[in-house]
Amino acid sequence: MPPHQNTRRRTLALALLAGLTAAPSALAETPHGLVETVVLDATDTPQGNVQLVADTQYGNVPYIAFQEEPAPLEDAPQADPPQPVPMDEPAPAATVDAASMAAPVVTSCNCCTTPCCTKAKKAAATAAMKSAYAGVFYANNFSYLNDPCYDGPSFFGDSLKGMLGGKLDIGGEARMRYHNENNFRGLGLTGVDDSFFLTRYRMFANLRINEYFRAYGEYLYADSGGETFNNRPIEENRGEIQNLFLDTKLTDSLNLRLGRQELLFGDQRLISPLDWANTRRSFQGVRGTYKGDAWTVDGFFVNPLNRNAANESKIDDANEDVDFYGVYASNSGTALGTVDAYYLGLNNQVLDFDYHTLGSRVAGSSDAGVLYAMEGGVQFGSNSPGYGDHSAGFFTGGLGKQLSICTGCGEWKPTVWFWYDWASGGDDVPAARGDDSFDHLFPLAHKYLGLMDLFGRRNINDVNAQFITPILGDKVKLLVWYHHFFLDQATTPYGVTMAPFNPANAAGDKELGQEIDLVLTCGINPRTNVQIGYSHFRAGDYYDTTAGVPTNADADFFWTQFQWRF
Repeated sequence: MPPHQNTRRRTLALALLAGLTAAPSALAETPHGLVETVVLDATDTPQGNVQLVADTQYGNVPYIAFQEEPAPLEDAPQADPPQPVPMDEPAPAATVDAASMAAPVVTSCNCCTTPCCTKAKKAAATAAMKSAYAGVFYANNFSYLNDPCYDGPSFFGDSLKGMLGGKLDIGGEARMRYHNENNFRGLGLTGVDDSFFLTRYRMFANLRINEYFRAYGEYLYADSGGETFNNRPIEENRGEIQNLFLDTKLTDSLNLRLGRQELLFGDQRLISPLDWANTRRSFQGVRGTYKGDAWTVDGFFVNPLNRNAANESKIDDANEDVDFYGVYASNSGTALGTVDAYYLGLNNQVLDFDYHTLGSRVAGSSDAGVLYAMEGGVQFGSNSPGYGDHSAGFFTGGLGKQLSICTGCGEWKPTVWFWYDWASGGDDVPAARGDDSFDHLFPLAHKYLGLMDLFGRRNINDVNAQFITPILGDKVKLLVWYHHFFLDQATTPYGVTMAPFNPANAAGDKELGQEIDLVLTCGINPRTNVQIGYSHFRAGDYYDTTAGVPTNADADFFWTQFQWRF
């Protein structure tokens, strides 16, 4: 890429930050009134990428969460339900009031050693520090820095929070990952090997103008190097305006957001910023949130950004040929735990299909400590020409438990989960994105259907089990995850982009294969972690008996990642 284009991208990022920083100091110091969601990881560390998470507390019961992120404008309550996951990706989240993020706290307790700073208050301040970074950075909450009861460590970048009299926060993230892919470079089991490095940098500026307005901007730079074959579209984006929006408080209960924005709802099975990707997913449009006493209701109409793979240094435009809209309601205070209900619409004018999804989610724990999570929905509408009317569905169900085992070294508390995932398939051959199979919309498939990303939530059955345990102390976690994949209909599997893997040939056998995933996560501190992962896929009879498949060989995946937030 020509040097002047690199300079232009860096100049744009600096200009975005400089513009927000240069706001008049005369602006009111009242915090913005939005309510945001914070996502915690296994060690109660806020997360925003794909990372292993385990043993986060749901009430008094630990659950599995994925390090990635909140949702609605005020970010629909993500609750504290159990979630399967490799790190990066959130699941349940805790809701905090964004108003606490602006001005310093006024209190008579001016030292953490005074009597009013109880042990519980100090613990709460420390927990707030660990959860300061959310799955979407516009939901970050650094109010703990103003808490006189906080006596924990300080971190690089703390001095950039609460500037301009408490109105401006600046920060970011640096992430580096190495991939060694055997037999699956590309999409699906391809028989192609490759190894490469991925790097990603994010910078954000959050300006609380007054009690009615907030401006937020975020810049992303993602690159890859060392590969033999062309990179995937989700691996390079050399300069992107990831978020740039204005929040407006219309009433005490109603907020409006206009501009470029990431979306994350529920457990990310259908809507996610896709943090595992080196690039992140974003949209452009409008979103409103109503916050009631029990329910949060979020409505949106957006267009996804159109990733320009031909020019990886170009700022992406919104794809106005694809409309995505819906209503998402969530209540985290029911007797069952978190209950969500939603309607989602997707209209693709290029492929000429129109889908409507009605679904719900329940997640929580029983009095006996049994963890549970269920989500399902129906999908209807019209397929692409030649495929008729659309009728599809999906279901996920999981049961888990944190065990308590006495050993010679003390109490051992691993967590186990058993899951079943199903998404319907059509009987169309040749297959296409707009056929009668379930469409998973804009999800984080990596969070649920295997870390090798061989299959999307479409024409699939996945019987899987997780085992999560701390090792070598609380800062190191091990995830072991087993998957058994088989087709719903004897056509073809689909990739995470919803493209059919082998569109012209019916399946000779439904048995796709088995995958085992291992992830070791080390939390160096609440802002820095390192992960090492290995996955193996044993190809099933589908690859031996079906015409047109590139290979029937097994596949392996080794990766390691470093992430730092500031």
